[in-house]
Amino acid sequence: MPVESPVRSCPRCEASVAADAKFCASCGQALEDASPADPAAHARLTAAAPAPLVTKMRAARLTGERKPVTALFADVVGSTALAEQMDPEDWTAMINEAFDLMSRAVFRYEGTIAQLQGDAMLAFFGAPVAHEDDPERAIFAALDMLDATDEYAAQLRASQGIDFRIRAGINSGPVMVGNVGSDLRYEYTALGDAVNVAARMQTAAQPGTVLITEMTRRLTGDTFELEDLGGIDVKGKAEPVHAFRVRGRKAAPGRKRGLASVGLDSPMVGRDEPLQRLSDLLDVVRAGRGRVAFVIGEPGIGKSRLLAELGRQAAGAPAVQWIEGHCVSYGRNLPYHLLIDLLRSILGIPFAAGLDDARATLDAALQELLADDPERAADTAGYLANLMELPLRDAELALTANPPEVLQSRYVASTNRVLRALAARGPVALVCEDLHWADDASVEVLRLLLPLAGQLPILFLSALRAETDSAGWALLGQAREVYDEAVTEIRLAPLSEGESRTLVSNLLEIESLPDAVRDLIMARAEGNPFFVEEVVRMLIERGAIVATENRWVATGEIAAVEIPESLHGLLLARIDQLPESAKRSLRIAAVIGRQFPVRVLERVVGEDRAVGEGR
Repeated sequence: MPVESPVRSCPRCEASVAADAKFCASCGQALEDASPADPAAHARLTAAAPAPLVTKMRAARLTGERKPVTALFADVVGSTALAEQMDPEDWTAMINEAFDLMSRAVFRYEGTIAQLQGDAMLAFFGAPVAHEDDPERAIFAALDMLDATDEYAAQLRASQGIDFRIRAGINSGPVMVGNVGSDLRYEYTALGDAVNVAARMQTAAQPGTVLITEMTRRLTGDTFELEDLGGIDVKGKAEPVHAFRVRGRKAAPGRKRGLASVGLDSPMVGRDEPLQRLSDLLDVVRAGRGRVAFVIGEPGIGKSRLLAELGRQAAGAPAVQWIEGHCVSYGRNLPYHLLIDLLRSILGIPFAAGLDDARATLDAALQELLADDPERAADTAGYLANLMELPLRDAELALTANPPEVLQSRYVASTNRVLRALAARGPVALVCEDLHWADDASVEVLRLLLPLAGQLPILFLSALRAETDSAGWALLGQAREVYDEAVTEIRLAPLSEGESRTLVSNLLEIESLPDAVRDLIMARAEGNPFFVEEVVRMLIERGAIVATENRWVATGEIAAVEIPESLHGLLLARIDQLPESAKRSLRIAAVIGRQFPVRVLERVVGEDRAVGEGR
């Protein structure tokens, strides 16, 4: 489906740009005849940025660094025709309101507004602050933009008869980035092809839709419902660009990690002892006593896989009711998001259910669970519906007037009722994934619920990273205060060399893989199971390892192996959490080499610091 559009040349870099483009996607130059945005628009938007994001951006000052970034382009469809129909002041007010709505979505997922021009916005995810799931955040931001502007469009249609719609295009790839300016506007020295392709996706998108490229799709796994549009011919590209239209988030997203997409899997390796300790806790809960446990480890070390194996055991006779809630990486500023996910799991409310259907499911589940006390079931339903932002009955509207501290106490009481009723039916495992991303409100509710483990057959089980400044880590400290040595802490270590070799053999189902290839995989992975799987995936996708009838064989591509893109975001997100001095030392170490004596680094860092101070 070719995209035909008149083109012209950028005055700065002479790149080919669409005739109606607001700025050059190759160098960022604002085009002279493009309508400028309101001069105060950027200042207003950045003033609305959440304080934690501002702090992160201030700390992440970059100079000429090459980073993998996901670029999001969004603009107002048919803006020229709309502008001709409207008074200039009304037009400016409308665009500013649209920018306000769009910027909230960008900031919600910790993206950065790179540029505003006319009716268009360019946002980055991955610079200056990197996250391990920036492509996913960009898509969520684009979908939220559509939802927010749809409501605004309905108002405009009703009041002024205006057909207002936006569209968005997304692509992922490496770009060169510069420093963060004093107004939090993200300045860059060069953008490159990755952003150019994102601009082409935006141009090709139909009104009210989001288009993404194959690269972005691959980095987001099985999270979204997509329509495969095949190859799209775009200006400036010799080959068609594979594009997908985003339909929405999947009701039950698949795993982003692992090798299921290439038909490979392995039994769990190197975790027999931790699994046995957790299995023993299940037996204790089956016997009628509660327990509290935490699984701690670095990203990709196997926490989720360990819990999945335990979940399969919980299904065995006598069964333990397995209740699982997930935190999201952008969830620290989403109050009660973990608690809501746990309650949805308990009550069987699908993620994709509409508001009315979700409320009906909640009422039915509570009427069954609290059947012995209909009045208590009705009271619980009102507070939990308010917590989940579901429709309230007329008699429930008054509860919204309660102050936040009163509402929180009612949420605690309601959840307490639900858990007690659930435990009366049999032992319960209440599992919290990625607790390091939990919000303060959810952690406070869980803290108040922890004493239930001393009264009921409930296993409170959480998986988290050792991020000591997170609210989730605080819950670990509070659990120690309540239960002291009765709290089980399982810290997962990297796989040994032998275990890593076993994992590779299991995945590739052969014993004859050349030692050089096997050693290369283990050197890249350094005992991290996720790294092992991602390196194997990359080798297969790039044709460095190919399957024959009976075995896997290495090709000549094996010599050019680099770190997979799927690990880039994970590693950069960890690096961006370091102090500036540590990041500078890490950059110097990367130049010195993979292995070296620490005294060499100390000397070079000392010399670099002296040069920076002018000595």
